[in-house]
Amino acid sequence: MNLAGVLRARWPTALLIGVPLALVAAAFGWLAAEHDTWHLWHVTVHESGRYTLAQTVFFFRHFLREVPVDVAMGLFCAAAVAAAEPGARRRPSPAISATIALGLVMLAFAVASREEGARRAMQDLLQFRTRDDDSTYGAHWNFHLLSTVWFGSAALMAAAVWAGRGGAVRLVGTARTLHLVAWAWVALLTVVFGVQGEVFTSARYIGHQAREILTHGLITLPLTIGLLRWATDRGKTPDPGRQIAHVASGQRMLLWLAVAGIPVFLAVAFRRADLAATAQMHSGLAGVVAAHVFEHLLDIGLVVLVGLAAIAMERPAGRSGGR
Repeated sequence: MNLAGVLRARWPTALLIGVPLALVAAAFGWLAAEHDTWHLWHVTVHESGRYTLAQTVFFFRHFLREVPVDVAMGLFCAAAVAAAEPGARRRPSPAISATIALGLVMLAFAVASREEGARRAMQDLLQFRTRDDDSTYGAHWNFHLLSTVWFGSAALMAAAVWAGRGGAVRLVGTARTLHLVAWAWVALLTVVFGVQGEVFTSARYIGHQAREILTHGLITLPLTIGLLRWATDRGKTPDPGRQIAHVASGQRMLLWLAVAGIPVFLAVAFRRADLAATAQMHSGLAGVVAAHVFEHLLDIGLVVLVGLAAIAMERPAGRSGGR
């Protein structure tokens, strides 16, 4: 293939990776402008007014809280790529990806235990804490409930749009398995932690979920899908007729309801809230929005690793099930 052909085949993946990275760079530029310096590593940027950029990036206690959500997002992204483009041309090692992911979680637990003790670190992992000073059973999972449902729906919608199926794909083979596992994971944790009324009524919960959709929708979702496509060599535009089919309009309606309805609900609910009641404003708006991107860099890494481990288990083309 000549250079022009390579560019035509690869530009969607480059865009999926490049745009999120540009947004991360823009977030850094916003923080630099806010603090009048490019040397931000030891500058306090976090919304709480307590953590430097270095501490925000390596905020291991926060990372532990996000692990269950990150697992769900990684599975959703892997299912989306497998649905839109079945049949990888190369497969990363699931053992390597899973080992690195587990090592990252273990490192976070060790650091968090050293900082505040193993009991507090376990509370972070088991979803007790939304903030350092706020501990309630299942609170953190509920803090992300609507945004996680949105992410799962948006990932499948992205697969459908990429496959040219107008908003819905029929999942088969590995894609179907990964999709079911992802939703089973979300359902299981929702049953375990319950559904708190604050998800729909608390200004802080509503504002945080809106911010999660903004960060993960613009950065985590496209970046992970782009990296999974690159890692599995799915550079060519997929054949819409291969293992992908239209599904009933009911599924399409549910997808649109989640993808469009959840942000609309959050936006309407957020209009009644004071911004200061939804976030810690000690570092201004840049701390709430731009620093939030860097607070999730470790999470994005874990999402990618989970996605790589999951999609590496895809069966070879021709043996992934019929339509």
